Parts: sequence; structure tokens; C-alpha cells
Amino acid sequence: MQFQVLSGLAKLSGFTAMVSVCIGFFFGAIVLVKSIKFKQALIFNFFLCIVFTLSPWFPSGLGYLYWVITEEVLNYQIYVLVGTIGIPIAIIAWLNVYMTTLRPKKKSLILILYGIFSLIFEIYLFFNLFYAPGAPVESLLGTFDDPTNPMDIDYKGFVLIYLGASILIACITGIDFSIKSIKYEKAPSLIWKGKFLLIAFILFGFSAIFDALIVMTPLLLIIIRITLVAATFFFYLGFILPKWLRNMFSIED
Repeated sequence: MQFQVLSGLAKLSGFTAMVSVCIGFFFGAIVLVKSIKFKQALIFNFFLCIVFTLSPWFPSGLGYLYWVITEEVLNYQIYVLVGTIGIPIAIIAWLNVYMTTLRPKKKSLILILYGIFSLIFEIYLFFNLFYAPGAPVESLLGTFDDPTNPMDIDYKGFVLIYLGASILIACITGIDFSIKSIKYEKAPSLIWKGKFLLIAFILFGFSAIFDALIVMTPLLLIIIRITLVAATFFFYLGFILPKWLRNMFSIED
């Protein structure tokens, strides 16, 4: 079903999601360039984290751009895939950093367990989207409660469980990583990275959870999107600690 009439809230949601994703890609591109320049796989993992943590907002932003051009909305299957398929990439990239740094002995086990969890999710997702003719897939995956707002989906069932678990894993491990970095007194740069990452994970958790759970008004939507952009910016600072920031705070190891 193609929705062609969008409410004001839908347009605002789509536009702010598009802006948020574009800003995230900008910071991600900076990190990617640095990872290529210095040939560091760890920094490339940071790039994957920054870009793909924004996956839940991809379809809203892309859907809005598509609507502006065609006055139609994304196909349901495309919307769900675009919004979910990048999550495993982001979490695995982050867990690779976290486990390599703090718990290397358990790294393989944790990555395998989350990989299996993600594989089950992907099979469930693809089966219901493409191989379950006649099944009420929208009630199993997600629904658009407002026919004039096809920018914001209400995920259901196992999709909601997987996304919720992934957000919790990212935030819990991220906050743990940040606190341990702040406590590492031998490296001032690591302390500052920990501070920025702590802010980033808190802001990201706030924006992701509230975006999914609360009933949106235009003001709340703008606040949450600003919070998301701020989280992306602090991820960039915490992962890279750019030279201009080192100079600003006289950070030297």
C-alpha cells in the first residue's frame, strides 16, 4: 500500500531523520578517511558504529526524500530492511572494540553468541518479509498506526525484542567502557574519550528508547532528533578525539 498524503508530523519526522542521518554520515566519513589514512582496523570499526547505529532512522530519512521526489512512500519490505539490516553490523563492530579492549579472552564467545542471535533475527525477518505469503507479516514485524504517517513504524514481536536487546547491549557495554576509560589516569586522552563516549551512549540510549516508546509531538520530535545528532557528534569526539579538540583542551599523553 502506498501512502501519498503525509501529516505535518510525518513530514517533520522524515525531514529531521534525513538531516540526522546526513550529519551522521558526515562524521562517519571523517572517521572512515582517518581509518584509511592510518590503516587502522579499530578506527574502521568506529566508522561502522557511527553510521549503522543510525539504521533505525534510515528509512524515515530515505522515505521522506523518496516522497519528496515521487510523492509515494517506500515499499513496506524496503522500509523494514533498511531500518534493521544495519543494526547487527553496528553492534558487532562495537562489541569487537569493547571485547578486544576489555575482555579479549571472551571476545570470540560473545561475538559468536551475538552473531547467532542476529542470524536468527535475519532469518525470521527475511522469511516473514518474502517467504510467508498470506501471513499477517505487519502484525509480526511492525505497523504504521497512523495512515498519514508512514515515516514512523511501530515494531512488533521478535523485531522489537532484537532491537531492544541490541540497544541495551550497546548502552551497557558502552557505559562500562566509558567509565573504565575515565578511570585510566595514565592517559589523559583516554580519560577525555571516556567522557565524550559516556555522554554519547547516554544520549543515544535516550533518543532510541524515547523515539520508540513515547507518543510524539512536534516539539518532542525535534528534541529527540537534536539529541540523536548530539550523540553522533560525541561518538565522533570520543572515538577520534580530533586534533582541534586536543589543542582546545591541551590534551597530551
